[in-house]
Amino acid sequence: MVFAVILAAMANLCMKGTGRAPQGRVRRLLAVVVAAGLLAGPAAAHHSFAIYDFDQQVPFEGVVETLNFRNPHISLTLKLTLPNGETEIVNFVEGSPANMAVRMGLLPDMIKPGTRISAVGSPRRDDPKAFFLRKVTLEDGREFIGVR
Repeated sequence: MVFAVILAAMANLCMKGTGRAPQGRVRRLLAVVVAAGLLAGPAAAHHSFAIYDFDQQVPFEGVVETLNFRNPHISLTLKLTLPNGETEIVNFVEGSPANMAVRMGLLPDMIKPGTRISAVGSPRRDDPKAFFLRKVTLEDGREFIGVR
């Protein structure tokens, strides 16, 4: 709705005073509209969390195996030691944006590989072995809660 109002206002400006729109202005307007439409789709899709089951919050304790601390979202793998002594890797494929984590006080050195942490994740609906990183708790008890 807002987009339609803006589009109408832009078209009105192109035609102002002449009764009709000059060809160059129409082409520029059309290019802007097409570009905005193409960019709006991926931007909206990127911020959808529908792929995760946020009703589930699964706790894990382990050692950080890998860390990718950069935008658009941090990701990490956590190595768990099972009761039978075997190890398992949990894949947190997405978490808060790195800049948001830093603003909350979580720095990359605090969760670098080899660091023991507790984490809470929500599984992906299409891959229950991949998780959204909801919360990180350091050994000293400090908690960092991510998106949602």
